[in-house]
Amino acid sequence: MDFPTPEHNSFIIIPHTFAATRIYEEEGVSQVSPTTITLNISCSPIDDGVLTAEEMGTKAIIGFQRLKVWMDGILNYIILIDANSELLSVLQEKVGNHIMVIPGKPDDALLAALLHSKVTAITEDFLEIFTISLKATDTNDIERMYRCPDKHYPLPGIEYFDGDAAHEIPWWYRSTIDVRDFDKTDDVEEIAWYNSDPLAEIGKEYLTNDTEADIIVFDAWKKDK
Repeated sequence: MDFPTPEHNSFIIIPHTFAATRIYEEEGVSQVSPTTITLNISCSPIDDGVLTAEEMGTKAIIGFQRLKVWMDGILNYIILIDANSELLSVLQEKVGNHIMVIPGKPDDALLAALLHSKVTAITEDFLEIFTISLKATDTNDIERMYRCPDKHYPLPGIEYFDGDAAHEIPWWYRSTIDVRDFDKTDDVEEIAWYNSDPLAEIGKEYLTNDTEADIIVFDAWKKDK
């Protein structure tokens, strides 16, 4: 594990293991690779020098809850598929799993960058994300580590999306729970649900009323095998 720089005296590592299926094109043939992926996310509360220790703790809890809801509700049994795969449109119609649309082959290097960007967006203003490490059983559990302190990711913009995109930035830069992009002609209710950003409800009452909020469980997002 590549630890944060010395000026960060306190940090935590959040683990998460999930089953996934990678689908990509190899010489015109669709390749399917079931895998189990283990993430370790090193992070710490954002310290702007103004907040008290208690306020920092509160923000850290909210950031952690946002991250855990997203990981538990979205990543388990997810399909990772190249945006150019011919199977994408079929899977979107036929399967109930969440589908993460990747702007290229869903290998460990690209996946680590995408996840670092998405996690950073989800926990923005709450947690500072240092390093993400990723190990997958279909790549011999070789650990891939990724960090991006300047937040300038080597990732494309919405132009990767082949269509009239409903958003101006791709899913890996959005703080919402979604992991794919939509055409403006897609189901209006589905787009509105994603745009509502259910993650924003976590800790909202805590922050606005200074009272403890109820725990929010997004069962609707959890997918079975």
